[in-house]
Amino acid sequence: MNLPTLLKKIVMLTGDLPTIPYTSQAVLQKLSDPNATPKEIESIILRDPSLAARILKLANSPFYAHARKIKTVSEATAIIGFNTLRSLVIASAVREMFKVFGLVEKLLWEHSVAVGFISRFIASKKFVRISEEVFIAGLLHDIGKIVLQLRVPDKMCQVIEELYEGGREESTTLETKLFGFNHAHVGQLVARKWLFSEDIEEAIGYHHWPGRARLNPNICYVVHLANVISHKLEIGPIRTPEIDLSKTISAISLGFFPDDLDGMLEECQQMLKVEAGDIFS
Repeated sequence: MNLPTLLKKIVMLTGDLPTIPYTSQAVLQKLSDPNATPKEIESIILRDPSLAARILKLANSPFYAHARKIKTVSEATAIIGFNTLRSLVIASAVREMFKVFGLVEKLLWEHSVAVGFISRFIASKKFVRISEEVFIAGLLHDIGKIVLQLRVPDKMCQVIEELYEGGREESTTLETKLFGFNHAHVGQLVARKWLFSEDIEEAIGYHHWPGRARLNPNICYVVHLANVISHKLEIGPIRTPEIDLSKTISAISLGFFPDDLDGMLEECQQMLKVEAGDIFS
């Protein structure tokens, strides 16, 4: 079997995107309605007790610093906002779609969640209108790794093990040596098969090379920077705490200065504890 055939087979064997749980789908549809009220959204969320509990816990966290305890989902929704709620629902739904069991899958999942939330955070600083789109692109940027882990676990474990132990080569380089292609190629083809928007497909395909993006380079730069920040924060299998964020092509292209990035690191750590802490567990 030659390598292009292997790539084609891997993508073919990756089925259609699993159905988003009904409650999550209903919430996302209601959030798209400009006339939706917190009370209407509450009536849907209450069908999923675990989702309702997560939302209430977030609204009562120190991050929002309310003097009184928030007891209803409608109050919580009003406090955290529709955008945060949408991201929380999407992340929870994707977690259900991709069950994780082993250490490798857990590390990949935690990294993906972190990059999703950090991408949205960065976009909120520069491009408010694309904040939710970059959240999805960030969350799914490494979907190719998850697919490879499912289809060729032995070889992917070799890659993950070397990266985890501090190997000097990029994941894409190691994968290309083993397969003749890398997780970004796989992810882009899977995103195309699942009919994601071309902007998201491009971001997944070029999140290691944002300068190649043509449709919406800003999304690629945001996801690239979020990916590097996650590595610096040591979330996931790749850990590079020593990296200088100010020298990355994405930070330069997005116009972030060293002082901006230092403050952003601290903000990202706090934000992840509040908005994504439960999802990691």
